[in-house]
Amino acid sequence: MTSFNTIRMRVFAILAAGLFACLPAFAASPAFVSGGPVRILVGFPAGGTIDVVARLLAEQMHRDLGVQVLVENTTGAGGQLAAVALKRATPDGHTLMVAPDHTMVVIPLTIAQPGFEIADFAPVGEIATYVGALAVGAGSDVKDIDGFIKKVRADPKLGSVGIAAAGSKPQFALLAISREKGVALTPVPYRGSVPMVQDLVGGHLPAGITALGDFLEQHAGGQLRVIAITNQDRTSQLPTIPTALEQGYPMKLNFWLGMFAPAKTPADILDMLSASMTKALGDPQVMERMKALAFDPHPSSPAEMTTEIQADTKYWAPLVEASGWVKQ
Repeated sequence: MTSFNTIRMRVFAILAAGLFACLPAFAASPAFVSGGPVRILVGFPAGGTIDVVARLLAEQMHRDLGVQVLVENTTGAGGQLAAVALKRATPDGHTLMVAPDHTMVVIPLTIAQPGFEIADFAPVGEIATYVGALAVGAGSDVKDIDGFIKKVRADPKLGSVGIAAAGSKPQFALLAISREKGVALTPVPYRGSVPMVQDLVGGHLPAGITALGDFLEQHAGGQLRVIAITNQDRTSQLPTIPTALEQGYPMKLNFWLGMFAPAKTPADILDMLSASMTKALGDPQVMERMKALAFDPHPSSPAEMTTEIQADTKYWAPLVEASGWVKQ
């Protein structure tokens, strides 16, 4: 006959197993837990799609890691200021950055002394891929790129096209169209998509190009009109809007968003953070919210993110050089 003490010990073992199963995956890393909150730097204004994604991840990673995860907007220069701040941070996993390919690939190709290089960072992993879009103001009667180009030929002042940052992929795409079609399209750089979209909605800008997610709400509300998708395929968010390639224009832009830590961050901490990020991206509510913003969740390992950066740099370096861009 089983003794009372034996039964009690079995019950305790079952309860203990359940308790430990609910603890954060890295509960055996007290040094990390005691190191204070985790900061996620975002180089773009609050309210933009990149900021929203960072906050979604922060909320989920807080639950998983068991420490505060805060988003800090260090805006300016297309994410350059945030990257410099990350470079200077202690490599202990408590300072991270959510950044697009523009910050990590294009800035080092277009700025002579950006204050950082890719070797200063350790990728945590890719977060998502996303598409861009070209839009005009609601007061315009333009329905497609041909119509836009026709307007610009008649009135060159209408060739001003807002972009989220100077020397960005959209800028080089616009320069390519200008050369091929013999029309003067003038990129107008902003400090992020949010102020650019505001000017477009306010009628202060003829057109703009940025991440589709930054246009969706205003497009649905009739405050602006998306006239082209810059990906090679149409998107499920706006399936009736043709791509720029379908319309005969060389504007194939693919974007990605990644998470980074300072270089020399220990591999075990990177793996822990990557696992937490991947878990967050697998949450159904996070996936639904990101897809509503036109992001396609695409988690990857640190090694896979490194390969992605190398491939993207190899593709864009000759295009930037061919454009005649002079490093600022």
